[in-house]
Amino acid sequence: MRDETRKWLTREVLLISFSAFFADLGYQAIVGLFPIVVRFLLKQPAYVFGLLMALTYGIGSAVSYAGGKLGDRYSKKKLAIGGNLLITLLSVSGLPGNIVENSALYLGGWWSRDFRSPVRKALLVEVSDPGYIKRIFGFLHSLDVGGGMLSTVIAFVLLYSGFGIPLVMLIMIVPILASSAVLSMVREDRHEKFASRTQAGKADAAANSSSMKLFLVSAGLFGFSYYSLGFPIITVAGAEHNYAMGLLTYAVFLGVSGLTGYALGSSRLRAASGLWKFGYLVSAIGSLFIGLSYHYHLGLPGFYLSTAVLGFGTGSIETFEPVVASILTPSARISRGMGSLSAWRGIGLFSSNVLMGLLFTFSVLDSYLYAFLTASAAAVIMWFVQRRTPFLDGRPIS
Repeated sequence: MRDETRKWLTREVLLISFSAFFADLGYQAIVGLFPIVVRFLLKQPAYVFGLLMALTYGIGSAVSYAGGKLGDRYSKKKLAIGGNLLITLLSVSGLPGNIVENSALYLGGWWSRDFRSPVRKALLVEVSDPGYIKRIFGFLHSLDVGGGMLSTVIAFVLLYSGFGIPLVMLIMIVPILASSAVLSMVREDRHEKFASRTQAGKADAAANSSSMKLFLVSAGLFGFSYYSLGFPIITVAGAEHNYAMGLLTYAVFLGVSGLTGYALGSSRLRAASGLWKFGYLVSAIGSLFIGLSYHYHLGLPGFYLSTAVLGFGTGSIETFEPVVASILTPSARISRGMGSLSAWRGIGLFSSNVLMGLLFTFSVLDSYLYAFLTASAAAVIMWFVQRRTPFLDGRPIS
């Protein structure tokens, strides 16, 4: 068992994964607090928050694609570090006292995160043994989200201790800088140590580019359902009249998501079937449960249980989506493939957050019903992709 672990848990995999841990340790608390800043401190209506999140993800989709495309031409490590350093803009986004300046800083920090994300994933693929890629992405996600959960818990404690929200957000700049320092220690191999990553079906993937296109449509359609977690946060904070309880919703989500990523990454589940069954479909059910918990006044147990279901689905998606993308994308364009995945998801997220913001203003239940229906449609399309592309699940090609 120890020898097998040494095969996939290499120095570079550890460094990239711990860089993700420290990054999320810094910025995830800010992601959880920013909706509270907009909605309650700056007293903006829900549709304004929805519009901000739409800009965050919509423009971020183009930034992700650009980062991925540049990653195939230039040093992935340098691009990832540059984007990572600029994430620190998120930390100061709580300091100004008006919606324009707060939002500008937040958007700049998040777009920097979007720029480096596909590049970092591509870098991880290049330094990883393809035989263990699912386990490696599950490990990455567990550390990634584990840092995020710890971040929200720290913020929760600081809020209860009397710290102001802007100060808590500013404190989180320290782990973000630590993340960049860890990433700088990664040894980038421009010759791709595992260049012969032609997994079963890689050659067939080139002949089945339509499968990649359908997969991206599926990811984009899920994006249409994947609202900012700020909506559940302000749902709980408003219903319970407690900011800290709203933030704790995010901790529940991240904790379950991280554990799910680690467990499924080490499982025998195939990526394509796991993506639609335990990812898109379970996320749809989680959204439905959140809406019903609000409508029927089920209180914190209902909200937290529903959020846990949503976290399970998201953990599955974050583990399996990049694996499917790595199988369907030619090695020479792996960074662009990861960028395309982020871009298509971002296009959906742009529309989702606009619609969620509008629906949320008039009917909280209807906003979550919308998310349930679109995520269910994404599951159906991904099921179709799995059936028409046998090598994705290791089935013989007829």
